[in-house]
Amino acid sequence: RHAKENHSGKVLGGSSAINFEMFNRPAKGEFSGWSALNLGLGSWSWSGLLPYFKKSETYKPPRPEDVFPLASTTRRRAFQRRQNTTDAADAFYTAADSALGPTSLDVDDLLAAASDGSDTVSKRDDPYHGFTGPVHASHNEWYSDLAHPYILSMNSLGVATNFNPDSGDNVGIYNCPASVDRDAGVRSYAAPAYYAPNAAKTNFLVLTGAQATKINWKSSDVDGLAVAESVSFAVNGVSYTAQASKEVILSGGVFNTPQLLELSGVGNPSIINPLGITTKINLPGVGENLQDHAMIPLSFTIKSDYLTWDELRNNATFAAEAAAQYAATKNGILASNIGVLSFFPLQSFLSTSKILSIVKTLVSDLCSSASSISLLQIAQNVLQLAWLSNHSIPQVEVVMIPGFNPTGTVTAPSAGTNYMILSAALQHPFSRGTVHISSTDPLTKPTIDPKYLSNAFDKTVLLEAVKYIRNTIATTAPISNFIATFNDPPASSTTDADYEAYMKVALESLKHPVGTAALAPKELGGVVSSQLLVHGSKNVRVVDASVFPMHISAHAQSTTYAIGEKAADIIKATW
Repeated sequence: RHAKENHSGKVLGGSSAINFEMFNRPAKGEFSGWSALNLGLGSWSWSGLLPYFKKSETYKPPRPEDVFPLASTTRRRAFQRRQNTTDAADAFYTAADSALGPTSLDVDDLLAAASDGSDTVSKRDDPYHGFTGPVHASHNEWYSDLAHPYILSMNSLGVATNFNPDSGDNVGIYNCPASVDRDAGVRSYAAPAYYAPNAAKTNFLVLTGAQATKINWKSSDVDGLAVAESVSFAVNGVSYTAQASKEVILSGGVFNTPQLLELSGVGNPSIINPLGITTKINLPGVGENLQDHAMIPLSFTIKSDYLTWDELRNNATFAAEAAAQYAATKNGILASNIGVLSFFPLQSFLSTSKILSIVKTLVSDLCSSASSISLLQIAQNVLQLAWLSNHSIPQVEVVMIPGFNPTGTVTAPSAGTNYMILSAALQHPFSRGTVHISSTDPLTKPTIDPKYLSNAFDKTVLLEAVKYIRNTIATTAPISNFIATFNDPPASSTTDADYEAYMKVALESLKHPVGTAALAPKELGGVVSSQLLVHGSKNVRVVDASVFPMHISAHAQSTTYAIGEKAADIIKATW
């Protein structure tokens, strides 16, 4: 076991200020699982959350000329229109495509311009995106030389390009939106999106440098429920108290939310009582159910003729030109981010016999552990086991980074060298970790045990994904023609034992921890109700990623915003 850092954003806007900016959504079936765990209460299904995904964003579609063909809605409609033309006309359009290839003109764009406008897409007819929300979501306008050949290689392996991944069907390779305001060329995150527009309101005060230390309870319950009356917090070693006239909204995040609950007497008595904390609400699920996307990055060196982010490091003239471009236009390579993501089920890269073999072992493990795990995890296992045979629920993500990033044994780039990183990330781990306090000092960080790959299934699937990247993706043209060497692990690593040894040193978190105050019934081991109220409390609500009852096949950011928007409506309806 190796200690890993767990990052969190101690800044206005929290971790939205430091994340990778990916702004994607999971498969709709995963939210069906959330809904089922909560007996359909609270509308935690895809249809119940979609309005809040839309409400939170101002979406800017990709440009027609971007690297993903037919990626923009306008081009999709133009493509559909072409399918209704005569064969003769389509033959000419195909020839025109070829002739205009070297130019910036595109046949689909010409057809869109030639139409009567009925096929022109406006913001109003996009059923999946919002255009007036606080957070800007947009697509890259600069792509490395690796993007297009990588996409083609994945396509040839059966991983199709997904032109509408935000629709709830997220299987395939796609152009991932990012939380970037393209017009300004800056990150779009919670501070400028939500705080800044409301900072002048008289009923809204944000204290920086303050640490919440405890929720204080009224001496008597109401209707058998604990009532919070105030919250203690400390600034520069001085303690203060804020009174709660209606309710306390806890948004400490996946690590700090369970910490504050346990410091306040909410949790498992066997954990908090030995520390001298009196149990106010017996809630054993607090701090349990930690899930994360375990990830293994693989590094490849790229032939020198191709442009990657490394050019900024290798070429001072190019870097200066890029800086000047960004200063003038707020665009270019310095405004780009990771944009090419792939999500796919086991069936995309494992044989039926291999899947049956590892599932057989998994079922044996699940049966033997059933008497020692929570009812929540048993219910989760039912869903996750069924998802393995559902081709619309991705189990693995592959992230392509067009440039150097530290990997297992290579922590610094070589001068003048270009790189590509392909990372495999497990989407639905059967492993569960914990976050618990070990001290009554609120400034002492909680003990985090993610228990990565503690379930043998997780380790096996991630190993197979690593082998798929190394032995199949990286050896498939055209991307294979761009690769100079297998860098990390080196070319000498060829056996399962070699890859397992590499995984031990290369394992990372994709930094999507969730689940430590799970949205689920109390009798299952949940922490918050379908209204996000802490079970056993009348007026303490949790609104952050800790309420995810199960992990999703997406980066966590946009779903967390959607939860926040949904919570706002729940709270307004309450009061």
